[in-house]
Amino acid sequence: MTAAHWFVPRQGERRGFALVAALLAVVLIGALVAGAVFVTAEETRVGANGAARELALMTAESAIASLVSEASVTRPSEVGVAGVISETAQISGRQVALYLTRLDSTVYWVVAEVAADPRRSGARRRIGMLVTTERPLDGTTSISPISERAWSELF
Repeated sequence: MTAAHWFVPRQGERRGFALVAALLAVVLIGALVAGAVFVTAEETRVGANGAARELALMTAESAIASLVSEASVTRPSEVGVAGVISETAQISGRQVALYLTRLDSTVYWVVAEVAADPRRSGARRRIGMLVTTERPLDGTTSISPISERAWSELF
């Protein structure tokens, strides 16, 4: 027997090997495809949630900025020290809850809260800002932030 005949299997030993190899290859490729689909779906979901959270943060910032930039605000004088005024507003199609807490005669704590995903009640973004009020001679009340970056994210 030569070396070339020693490596060649006999005809009877090769029966069914191609079928088993093909089935194993199909199962492995199917598992890889299923894993790729799962990972893609999870990455899409995580990315969408991150974008929704950032949009909610921008909406909360916009709500506080619009409150601060209003020309005339009469509500702060209506509440006593430690009193809270709450209201809702629609900004960019999202509902924002605004809370204005009087801390002192001229200092207020403003909180804006927005749902990150309006269809679910889980994730919310809340930011707060310390503001001070000024009352010019015309009787209006103007609100201005206490520092340059006055807002902070609340958890």
